[in-house]
Amino acid sequence: MKKESVLDRPNKAFSFWFCAGLLVILLASILARDIDRPFYGLHSWKEAAAAWRARCYLKYDLDYTKGLALWEVGDPPSEKPNRSLDHPQLGLFLPALDMAIFGINERGARIGVIIRAVLSLLVFLRILRGLVDGKTTLLAGLLFVIFPITGYFGVRGWVTVASLLAVWYYLVIIGAVKNGPEPKTYHKWLLAVLLFLALQLTWEGFFYALAIGVHYVFRCIHRRKFPEKTLLAILIIAPLSSLALDFAVLASGHGWDWEKVWQLYRWRAAKGEMPEFVWGLWFAKMWEFAVTNFTLPVLITAIAYLTFGQLFVFTADTTKEAPKTVERRFPQFWLFLMPALFQLFILKGALWRHQYWESPLVPFIAVAAALGIMLLADFLAKINRWVANAAIVLLVGIIFISCTMGLNYYYSIRWQSPVKIKMFKDLNQMIPPDKALLSFEDFVVNQHPVKGSHYRPEVAWYLDRKIVVAKAMEEITKKAGTGGYPYYLIPQVEQLMPLIGQLNQRYKYQYVPGHQGEATKDGKFLKAGMMSYFIFDLNRPIGGS
Repeated sequence: MKKESVLDRPNKAFSFWFCAGLLVILLASILARDIDRPFYGLHSWKEAAAAWRARCYLKYDLDYTKGLALWEVGDPPSEKPNRSLDHPQLGLFLPALDMAIFGINERGARIGVIIRAVLSLLVFLRILRGLVDGKTTLLAGLLFVIFPITGYFGVRGWVTVASLLAVWYYLVIIGAVKNGPEPKTYHKWLLAVLLFLALQLTWEGFFYALAIGVHYVFRCIHRRKFPEKTLLAILIIAPLSSLALDFAVLASGHGWDWEKVWQLYRWRAAKGEMPEFVWGLWFAKMWEFAVTNFTLPVLITAIAYLTFGQLFVFTADTTKEAPKTVERRFPQFWLFLMPALFQLFILKGALWRHQYWESPLVPFIAVAAALGIMLLADFLAKINRWVANAAIVLLVGIIFISCTMGLNYYYSIRWQSPVKIKMFKDLNQMIPPDKALLSFEDFVVNQHPVKGSHYRPEVAWYLDRKIVVAKAMEEITKKAGTGGYPYYLIPQVEQLMPLIGQLNQRYKYQYVPGHQGEATKDGKFLKAGMMSYFIFDLNRPIGGS
């Protein structure tokens, strides 16, 4: 007779949630790693952009912000705000609450990331516990926690919490969870609210809403039943009304020019930030990111389960020795997979430079790999239980080490030079808030003509001063005479040496030495380098007081 697991005993609920608590502690510990580090690491643009917009909410009054996200620096800011309206506003506002509570700094931004990741993990575990056995659920939770994509980026904000909760309430309503709560009217109301909020948080909420709606329609077709009218209305009206509101805000920001809105969609739905779209290169990039996001041992385990493992799953005699046989079929397969498929393929142009765009795959791959490990355990247990246990411990150990190495690799990447970050932090201290930096470079980015231009987020976050461009000596001296530009920043490059020589004869300066970037052994980008810079003090002319 099969030995009873600790998770199958009467106190299994306590044991399960005790283990879940350990996973929460592990996740929080991983995400708290070097929590005060500057925004210079992998996809520092994303971190700094969220922090910059959050700071604008807290720094400027409501009369100026109108409750909308801004790309603004300095104090006072520009007379006409540079608004950020290309994303749903609620998702841009909530990080400001993190900073209002925990501080307007890197730590304040990252504590919010930890909170959302922990809540997402708990909801994920609650969903799985109603679909599979406790050991598989905890194993999938462990994988969820240790994936490099989770350990570095966390989850995709509050939208992940809201979307997973929506999935839970949907499964409760259709009666798809084991020992779940009895479906009530309030579950439908909560589902409607969550689907509406998901799209107010970020565009990615649409893909979860679409996945739930498509799943329900095809479920009804498969069962040859008419959809329940109230539920169907919720699945259609809640997300579409929210989507309409998002597009209204977006269109209003572009003067109700719907052609510009369409251009933005086509940009992200097609080539994105690449010169052209090539399917072969796109799939290669998706695999490249998957290997670093989830690691190769996890992908091999998940793929083995989803291919060869299905031969064992669907040919197993589930009636033989019942009820001891544990079901190893992937629960709600399409519901877990569709959000990722919709996100990756509908907005396929967003993948090229964004590892975190694969985040909807986290629950799916965690479940597939966990089921693959458990299926292997079942197979080996028929031979010898000790061999099975040893093999599983070894496999999980290999995955844990691989994920740790992958996470270390993510932390080693530097999109921005720490020296450059320090230079801008020093300039921030040197320049009063109401004055600007005079610079040869504008540090402005323009992703797409419709989106408009703004400062590079990392520069804006650490400098927090207006940057005015001047490239000729006459222009520099004229600006210096106004008293509004204490310093002039110029890179040390060969073609600018004549101008630097002129400035050197007139103003005292500080020299910031640059350094070479680094690449991995196989030639991939690892750490950004930096040119050397001169910072000329326009308030201290040579020979002056």
